[in-house]
Amino acid sequence: MNLAGLFGALVPVFFVLALGYVAGKRNDFDADQASGLSKLALNYALPASLFVGMTHIPRELMLEQGRLLLALVLVHPGLFLISWFALNFSKRFAGAPSVIYALVLATSATPVFGLAILEPILGPSSAGAVGLVAVAINLTVPLAVILLEVQAAKSRQSPGGTQSNPILQGLGSGLRSPLLWGPVLGVAFVLAEIHLPTAIASSFELIGSATSGVAVFAVGLVLAAHAIRISPPVLIGSLARVTVQSALLFVLLHLLGVHSPFAREAVVCCSFPLATVVVLFAARYHVVESEAASMLLLSTLLLSVTVPTTVWLTRLAS
Repeated sequence: MNLAGLFGALVPVFFVLALGYVAGKRNDFDADQASGLSKLALNYALPASLFVGMTHIPRELMLEQGRLLLALVLVHPGLFLISWFALNFSKRFAGAPSVIYALVLATSATPVFGLAILEPILGPSSAGAVGLVAVAINLTVPLAVILLEVQAAKSRQSPGGTQSNPILQGLGSGLRSPLLWGPVLGVAFVLAEIHLPTAIASSFELIGSATSGVAVFAVGLVLAAHAIRISPPVLIGSLARVTVQSALLFVLLHLLGVHSPFAREAVVCCSFPLATVVVLFAARYHVVESEAASMLLLSTLLLSVTVPTTVWLTRLAS
């Protein structure tokens, strides 16, 4: 196992995170500017990155990995919806917080630095696994957008006023979101075997390349604006993020009889830390912001333990 590769992948993430944190503490960015960076990442850079990233996945890879894709869908959108539904039974987490905590369980930072970590450890076959996991994550994020927009629409309603249905408002906002149609359009291009011209693909890649840096920097600003909370929900959420999804996928792979060269790498991907988009969503919708930032920090620190442990356990089971 190449621990130097793991260390080398983590250093840039922590550097940009620290840079954003220092900038926030120095008040180099006010609240509006920090919000603008989040909008840049969520409304422009990330949708472009998701779209062009999906078009790079070979059509044959999607069609030949049916069982693995089914397992990934069950532990990404499936786990998200089940977690969101269960959390709404608790008064503490009902509403928008349930969406954020469900995203904590069901999404990871695989698209941000998956290849940088997995290729030095597991070799070139990890590229296919990262692509497949990205597909599942890209199907989960739009669901969260719709649910968060529904909650935002409800909160905007004035008591006693004549308002349109908040669910319809939320669905409308969610369905107009680039985060929804970006990855969906990418999948359609792959299945229809439509190849983007080099100039167009490069254009999307140029703006999409800002995703990781801007997102992580914006997370640093969020960390600077909120005290780190080491509360029971934060601790449980951080541990659950790096253990629950990978354990569920491991079980599903055996139940579904999946024999894929990408299966082990996919399990490792599911042990990755919290996706930065979760913290950006928390900041955008002003819900559990400090908790989300704290879980990002803790789950990233756990990465140096969870990835080697998951690799070792999957090797024992193979």
